[in-house]
Amino acid sequence: MKTSASLLAGLALAACASTPVEEPARQTDNVLAICQKMTADDVGLTERLARGGADLDDFCACFVTLEAGLDGETRLHTIALMTKIIEMRDGTDLTTEDVAELIEDDRDGSLYGFPEEFLKQGAQPLEDSLTKARRNPESCRAS
Repeated sequence: MKTSASLLAGLALAACASTPVEEPARQTDNVLAICQKMTADDVGLTERLARGGADLDDFCACFVTLEAGLDGETRLHTIALMTKIIEMRDGTDLTTEDVAELIEDDRDGSLYGFPEEFLKQGAQPLEDSLTKARRNPESCRAS
């Protein structure tokens, strides 16, 4: 099964790997805004979350909680991945699942800047947030 299938049930995927990425501020509002921008208008993700009684706000609330506990390197890769997803979706009809598949297929990172190991590390917190939101949305709302 492709990573993108579980990659946020299609969510995942900032700059080139050769370009250093500055660690973004960890302020909750900034992290929440990035998550909301990344997931905005994603019908596929909305439908997946709805099956568990959750919504995009639940997913982002879970992500904010999980992000606060990440080590610096994982946080850097995750925020860079989210930024790339936003960039690749902007002005297109691409879904987050489409973007995840494109980035995943670029195993060496030459096209999108995410070699396989960075993609896996950056995507895991997003997958964990999706799982938590789908299994127990109330836990996210309380976060």
